[in-house]
Amino acid sequence: MNRVLDRRTLLRGAGGIAIGLPLLEAMVPLRRASAQATSTPRFIVYYSPGGTEMSTWRPSGTETSFSLGTSLSPLERLKQHLLVMNGLNLDVTSQGVGHPHAKGMGGLLTGEILPAGPYETCGGKSGFALGRSLDQFIGDKISADLKFKSLELAIRWPSVSLFNQTVHPGNTLIYSAPGQPVPPQLNPRAVFDRLFTSLDGGTDAERVRTQSILDAVKGEYSLLSSKLGATDRRTLEAHLEGVREMEKGLTQPGGAACAVPDLGPELDLPYAGGTSEGGDGFVDLSNDEPMPRTGKLMMDMLVHAMACDLTRVGTLQWADSSANNTFPWLGLQDTHHGYQHDRGYRADAISSIQTWYASQFAYFLDKLLEVQENGQPLLDSTLVFWVTELSRPESHDQHDMPLMLAGSANGRVRPGRWLNFQGRSHNDLLVAIQNVFGIDSNTFGRAEFCTGALPGLT
Repeated sequence: MNRVLDRRTLLRGAGGIAIGLPLLEAMVPLRRASAQATSTPRFIVYYSPGGTEMSTWRPSGTETSFSLGTSLSPLERLKQHLLVMNGLNLDVTSQGVGHPHAKGMGGLLTGEILPAGPYETCGGKSGFALGRSLDQFIGDKISADLKFKSLELAIRWPSVSLFNQTVHPGNTLIYSAPGQPVPPQLNPRAVFDRLFTSLDGGTDAERVRTQSILDAVKGEYSLLSSKLGATDRRTLEAHLEGVREMEKGLTQPGGAACAVPDLGPELDLPYAGGTSEGGDGFVDLSNDEPMPRTGKLMMDMLVHAMACDLTRVGTLQWADSSANNTFPWLGLQDTHHGYQHDRGYRADAISSIQTWYASQFAYFLDKLLEVQENGQPLLDSTLVFWVTELSRPESHDQHDMPLMLAGSANGRVRPGRWLNFQGRSHNDLLVAIQNVFGIDSNTFGRAEFCTGALPGLT
């Protein structure tokens, strides 16, 4: 088939509405050219707070023949896509100022310390991390020419207002520059509107809210569909069905968490945004029941953004280190932080919460596996990094961190293994990941905690 479409083709409608397209056979003339078109990998960070119960997290067996711990049981069927790591220490938190939760948040992706500053962390007053986060460096390398260099999403953030600060070292994971936090986007409706805004104009938000965006682009869809082969038509129809499902998630009954609520003057947990690209108004954090549904919407939209090449770098942050959210659908009425140590350590509750986060991770990986690019699942061209800021929540320990990678970044990482690094610094893992994405350096973050790229990933 002759090439008929550019990789950046959009279905456009009135009001600046646009739908990106997945990779279609019509976009490349030959399989060889298609392989070149998909040679740039993606990078996604998946964050869940507070560490875990290590006895139910740690695998058993050997490097290539292993069983996951019971709290990771939802991922057992997917372990051929996982690289599970033990023995990495978050050494950078041994320096700097602040509580281990805050220092862990700051150091996870920057490999840097928190300096002294104005923000109370219950372990000293600190500032924001003295480094830029890994995702932002990778975004410069692989995503700078796309609609979004990176996409930062969160579900329950901030989970508590620490001393009336909305952006705080204890809830910040992403840094655009040293001392420059990037707040995530919280409102699924606002994220949806951003994704379906054309490059050359703003979206007509009211039209998107009252009429399906698929209706807005149906004329272009009919014209495009008539030019495609049978395989591409099926791919496009499946893609648009996914868009329809995201729309339903925002409009069906029970979706109040996805709208912009009237918070009233008595609620002191606003997300003001405003000063950053991620600013998206107010989100009601007083009710945790919508958390699973909101998380599913955010995961679906992040996969959509990757599939349509709107960005190649993203972050999904379930909460923050305060973890002040509850899990009523699990029968757990105390906050996550309460089960960690506020009211005594509850290993059974922590394991249940870990299992739930693992089930959400499995859902996310399944969505990446469903999307096909030239006969290969999107997960094959992606590296997903599951992180948390502690290892053992009862003691705030940050040795032997529970860290995991998924996917292979187009074969650059070899999954299906469990590796034990016996006390290496997690900075060396950050070095290795930047190398996977073509950033040639043997340090990342604070150089004194780097001994070179972590071996064994590729």
